[in-house]
Amino acid sequence: MLKKIIRKLILFRYRKYDNKELEKKLFVAKPKTYELVSRARRTGQRKEYRKNITKKVNEKMFFFESNLGRQYTGNPRYIYEAMIEMYPDYEYVWGYNGDPDNIPGNPKVVERGSQEYYQLLAQAKYLINNTNFLNIFFRKESFFLQTWHGTPLKTLHYDRKNIEPARREKGTFYLKSREWSALLAANEYSASKFKSAFRYEGEILEYGYPANDVFYDSDKQELFRRRIREQLNIEEDKYVILYAPTWTGYKPLGGAIFEFKLELDIEKLISDLGNDVVLLIRSHHMSASDEVLEKLKGQIINVSKFDDAIELMCAADLLITDYSSIIYDWYCTKKPALYYVPDLEEFLKYRPLYYDFRNKYSIPLCQSQDELVSEINNALQGNHVVDEQFYQDFCSLHDGNATKKVIEYLLSK
Repeated sequence: MLKKIIRKLILFRYRKYDNKELEKKLFVAKPKTYELVSRARRTGQRKEYRKNITKKVNEKMFFFESNLGRQYTGNPRYIYEAMIEMYPDYEYVWGYNGDPDNIPGNPKVVERGSQEYYQLLAQAKYLINNTNFLNIFFRKESFFLQTWHGTPLKTLHYDRKNIEPARREKGTFYLKSREWSALLAANEYSASKFKSAFRYEGEILEYGYPANDVFYDSDKQELFRRRIREQLNIEEDKYVILYAPTWTGYKPLGGAIFEFKLELDIEKLISDLGNDVVLLIRSHHMSASDEVLEKLKGQIINVSKFDDAIELMCAADLLITDYSSIIYDWYCTKKPALYYVPDLEEFLKYRPLYYDFRNKYSIPLCQSQDELVSEINNALQGNHVVDEQFYQDFCSLHDGNATKKVIEYLLSK
């Protein structure tokens, strides 16, 4: 009774604030109170969703989404593909704005943000995403598994102490993370960072990532390798380099999209490396790279439209990246990797890292294209040594069974 009275008094006190004022005046100082008021108001819960929570939850419906509905990829994809084989009688939904034919099986594919999207989201028992759904507060019968999408090198969310609180302290993200029933981590390091970066106090599953199981299945990895190379018309004897930089955030263009800057003199790079090398360039899904990369041809192939990076990693022999978490997934393959960071000093001012990757591990770090060419030639000659400490710190949980562990966990709920 006393708790109900206190709750009513709190709601009455903040009744005059709209949601933006509430976030600004209350969230930083009293996040729990902010959550209480926001939950009572059902902040961010769409009308289309609310209309459908009156219906009984569908205990056999799984709702999947990856990368803001832009790609069929990541941990949700690999959990889904295992489930349709193991449990074909369950109902499956994908929030996806791409070509529905990209998704195998026979799921219900709905456009992110559509009326049907909210209707099915409200009915599903299991919600699986590697970012967040458009809805914020969910019915209590749903179970939301947040799989996330990488091991963090760049400081995330509330760990970004170099920016003003108004930009860092986003109450809406805090509310979304309160709705996660469980959070998946690829390693112990990630689990510790997620707690502070997300202010997350719920259950963390240190199972490794389902998306990386393929790297422990030689037959499946070879299948992906051959399929992608055939699709891209790459001869088997070619040495394939995957260049996969992250989004920088220097210049936002709106709609969670940022300017893409190609930090390479591509023609010179290919000239220096010779005819036996093919370069695949994959920009981040939050980078506007179309105009920059659309004219690439020959030995240089734009693969940014490929939904799934895992398949591309199977097809490649060497990874070049910058501050992207892709390197932690790639290292499960124990194939050579290079950092290429010509904008290092500028980037560190904008986005600090969790650790100094310049000297903690032995993965080569290049700040000029000449250095990059030299290190690529070393890799071509087989002069690559796996950094076992890096593998132990970030990949050792992986054993090829993460998908199975996740599915068993979900169905136990």
